[in-house]
Amino acid sequence: MARIRYLSLSNAAYSPNYFPFLRKYIDEFVGPDTEVELCGTRVGRIDSFRFFESLDSVSILDWVLDAEQSGFDAVAIGNILDPGLREARSMVDIPVLGYGETSMMTACLMGSQFSLVGVNPYFGGRFEENVAKYGLRERLAGIECMDLTPHELDACFSDEDGRKRAIDSFVAAARKTMERGAEVIIPAGGRITAFLNSTGLREIDGAPILDGTATLLAMTESAIRIRETAGAFVSRRRLYAKAPAAVIGGAAAEYAESYGLPALSRLADSVNVTEGEEK
Repeated sequence: MARIRYLSLSNAAYSPNYFPFLRKYIDEFVGPDTEVELCGTRVGRIDSFRFFESLDSVSILDWVLDAEQSGFDAVAIGNILDPGLREARSMVDIPVLGYGETSMMTACLMGSQFSLVGVNPYFGGRFEENVAKYGLRERLAGIECMDLTPHELDACFSDEDGRKRAIDSFVAAARKTMERGAEVIIPAGGRITAFLNSTGLREIDGAPILDGTATLLAMTESAIRIRETAGAFVSRRRLYAKAPAAVIGGAAAEYAESYGLPALSRLADSVNVTEGEEK
């Protein structure tokens, strides 16, 4: 039985329609040999501004540490911005995959150029940063935004008039990127993907709409199998170098206390206990 912790970068209070749909979709997608725990962040206002993304990322990192300590086989960060992704990989040995990276890499297998269609105008610059970070600038045809807020889109799950407005807005934005060469459309966020899945919209004028949630889950399941076969999934050279045990035992304890991070505190304690036993 494979166990995956799926981190949604919102919470049930702010996503009353999205969360139940996501839970149902995950259960229908994964096989009987995979268990997926769905978690939100402590606050979950990441759909607002960059400052709050950074604060929510602290919660993400503690959830990732807790996942490894609790016996999970992998973590899926279900947000298009991949917050905390690289930092998480540098601290745990289980695979940690991000919604944005897996979507973009998969889109490159489906067509020569992809586009991102979002629902939050504040995310555009961060999309550009991540595309550059993943070395995919030449594969990006464009970025466009729907004329709805994230919370307006959440309401469209159960509002028939709102559903039509949201679909029309997404299609119009996608076609703008297709005029610039996009062959694959990435809905830039789990909430948009869930909404489109609920409507059955899968392609526009021959361009497939990539299902980022399904892609992330499938890639995470594959990463678990790769680690089981190869013995490791993440490199420990350079970018994802892991802190030495002595550093974790000392610095992690201070950070854990200052930021109120229970999983980081347990990690520091376990390292210190191990070092004490060795002495």
